[in-house]
Amino acid sequence: MRSAERPAVAVIGGGLTGLVAADRLLAAGLPVTVYEKYPEAGGLVGTFEVGGERLECFYHHIFTSDVDYMSLAEELGLAREIEWLSPEMGFFSGGRLYRFGTPASLLSFSPLGLAGRLQFVLSTLKLRGISDWNALEGETAAGWFRAHGYAKAYDTVWAPLLLQKYGRRAEEVSLVWLWGKIALRSRSRNRSSLRESLGYLRGSFGRVVDALVARLRERGGEFVPARPVRLVRRAEEGFDVETASGSRRFPRVLSTVAIPELLRLAPDLPGETRALWSGIAYGHALCPVLELDRPLSRFYWTNVGESDMPFGGVIEHTNYIPKERYGGRHVVYVSDYVLPDDPKWRMRDEDLWALYTPGLERFSPEFRKASILSKRIFRAEYAQPIVTPHYSRLLPGIRTPLEGLYSAAMAQIYPEDRGQNYAVRMGRTAAETIMADLT
Repeated sequence: MRSAERPAVAVIGGGLTGLVAADRLLAAGLPVTVYEKYPEAGGLVGTFEVGGERLECFYHHIFTSDVDYMSLAEELGLAREIEWLSPEMGFFSGGRLYRFGTPASLLSFSPLGLAGRLQFVLSTLKLRGISDWNALEGETAAGWFRAHGYAKAYDTVWAPLLLQKYGRRAEEVSLVWLWGKIALRSRSRNRSSLRESLGYLRGSFGRVVDALVARLRERGGEFVPARPVRLVRRAEEGFDVETASGSRRFPRVLSTVAIPELLRLAPDLPGETRALWSGIAYGHALCPVLELDRPLSRFYWTNVGESDMPFGGVIEHTNYIPKERYGGRHVVYVSDYVLPDDPKWRMRDEDLWALYTPGLERFSPEFRKASILSKRIFRAEYAQPIVTPHYSRLLPGIRTPLEGLYSAAMAQIYPEDRGQNYAVRMGRTAAETIMADLT
């Protein structure tokens, strides 16, 4: 079959998953059109400029175990531009900053006490030793820790972090989700120092997005920015994809948007499917970014283990990547996840800063002394799937019940969590699934 005769594919979403899928489909000779609702591609890997250097709107790094991302970077000629560093990690608890994340730092982490330290070590080793996540599917993280005698470790470290991220749904979070985090961190350890080795692409991860968009166009693909899809309706021999500029028919459609968005876009999905997938919930992300004249701490990533703080983490990017690349400015991200009905999600930026500022002053006295050179708040809907027990029963497959309509969303990465590596993997898998259906 000649390329021109091959069925065209519409890809909804120009984030990393959609771009990787489009890249693979084009390489196989399939015509592809990518619809992106924002003016630029990238999704959560979108960028802005600080001191003349590009930087992600939402904090990013990769792990040494991220083989899918590394293979893509190698393919695009960017792998050698990835720097591997081992920044320090912190934990804020009881009004104090502690070094955290290494065996030596655990000894000085007084909030746990002796019993809590022992529980933390034992629980971590136990979870690292479990290779089959299916055995954990029926457990909540809270229930498992308490049932196994690790309550002190859970209440001091994990409970406040889960509460910050999931609010009133924290106690529902599956043990599989936490197991995945612990397993990933253990695989990224630097053997010589027992600290994590984290990778960052010089010039931002946006360079991979740029390379994918450029290759998409070189291969004859169509990238349509600032064009949100309004509706995907079944039609004869395919689907009508409707945008503000009209409707186009495609034999195959790949959605990479969040499951609630897909349910809104595709009203022809069967009722039982809609009912099942409606059980998949998400948190939204608020990501304040500050440019300061000084650091707030010596740590790159600090988890905030106090539930009354207005945010759950402080990520000082320039304690990881030198500030000189950003015109000497110190870049600080603040991590804040909220449920969709949280009033914070609809607050104006100035009202949010009124909440965050006292928390930052409490986090670090240096914040009172700092000059704020710039501040902005980025927002992302459906940024964090809420993984509950037996989540696999809700999980959509890549093939939806409508033949020719596919889904490759962040929520389907399970048992892994969000991350660029899994976005790449999902995009590749989605493309392979579509191509298999055409053979």
